[in-house]
Amino acid sequence: MLTTKEAAELLGITPRRVQELIKNGALTARKASGVWLIDKDSVDTRLRSATKRGGRPRRGHGKSEIAFTLMNRTHEVAQLVYSRSRKDFTHIGADVDRAHAPIGVFTPSKPVSLDSFRIWWRGRGIPLARIGLASLLAEAAVDVPDELVQRNLGLSLSDQYWIRPQGSGLAWKDINFFNNAFDDVSLSIAPFAPEGKAAAAKPDNTSDGNLQKYWTCEGDRRILHKAGAHLNQEPYNELVATALHRRILNACDYVPYSLEGAGTSALSTCDVFLTDEEEYVPAFYVNQHANADDRITDYERYVANCEELGVTGVKDALDRMIVCDDIIANYDRHWRNFGLVRNVNTLTCRPAPIFDSGSSLWCNISLEELRAGEHSFTSAQFHSSPAKQMLLVEDMSWFDGDKLEGFVDEALEILSRNDALTARLPYLKEALTWRLRRMIDIAEWS
Repeated sequence: MLTTKEAAELLGITPRRVQELIKNGALTARKASGVWLIDKDSVDTRLRSATKRGGRPRRGHGKSEIAFTLMNRTHEVAQLVYSRSRKDFTHIGADVDRAHAPIGVFTPSKPVSLDSFRIWWRGRGIPLARIGLASLLAEAAVDVPDELVQRNLGLSLSDQYWIRPQGSGLAWKDINFFNNAFDDVSLSIAPFAPEGKAAAAKPDNTSDGNLQKYWTCEGDRRILHKAGAHLNQEPYNELVATALHRRILNACDYVPYSLEGAGTSALSTCDVFLTDEEEYVPAFYVNQHANADDRITDYERYVANCEELGVTGVKDALDRMIVCDDIIANYDRHWRNFGLVRNVNTLTCRPAPIFDSGSSLWCNISLEELRAGEHSFTSAQFHSSPAKQMLLVEDMSWFDGDKLEGFVDEALEILSRNDALTARLPYLKEALTWRLRRMIDIAEWS
């Protein structure tokens, strides 16, 4: 139940107008101790009705609050209200198309939550830990990354979600980043963006991760360019990971990376790994989907949720990811950079290919630590201990150690292209050789 003030806030009208709607039967309510309590479902129904028919102008002639529809490509998911004064969403309708809604945000067994939606929405933007964030925001003339998400209307190259302003006439086919030039999208949606109008709409505004990055549109290709941090080793690590993956995985199991530029200015590049009918679902949200049994491990919960979503081959995909990450000492395989790919039309899911392997090869430790013989690392997904994490791998029949003959030399050749890494190379060779031999031994024992 809502108070008169709360109902007025959601509907964008005055409390007096709410009382009029109660008296004429347009809102369901009852009096308790002399105070009107309004049924929230009747408020949601009126809000949806106003959204569909256009309705009368909201309070402030539409300047303060804006009605949106959350879209997944061309599918209507939920009705939203955004407050310009608060710079936040203030309402989400109870009627949600859960089939096309973001996995793990509107869970099957729980009521619709505005807070859950807000957290998910903000997570689509640039994180506060992004290197160079202050200058990026200053250039865009905004205060916080959230405003850039609004400038994009939420459009991204990581999924197909966006917010359609009421009465805008905008169509997904005309404004998505997958099929349209970025500048054209920016111009098309500029009149409808609630925030950040001085900035350009581009997929950079809705890209996750702490390292600096940007997207380019080159014909039909959408290419991500990503910088490094620690002596700029990360872009070279991506190339090493690709060399490893190419040797022992199937082409569909990983995203191949290339190198652009040289030395400490080099960037890693890769093509978007989704089609215009797909969305990436981070493991974090997969594990929010259904199974909340505290008696099982995160690994067991993730596998169970994947199977609940109809995913096949999930354990095999995890085995391959864990093994490859172990070899190159990937310390940042967190719960947002592995997961599933879902077709937003058929709703079928598959394991996402392995991507984002740059935080590896001991780039986060000092030369002194390398010299001391540091060959281990702290893993980030199911166990902090790589050894315990390897115990989760059930099948290594796919692993062919013979295909890794010469891999260490190939890795060192790639890393040697960055002069800033020269002093580290002998120790990286020693550590990588140790981890590779260890993995070959494990495969033989299994």
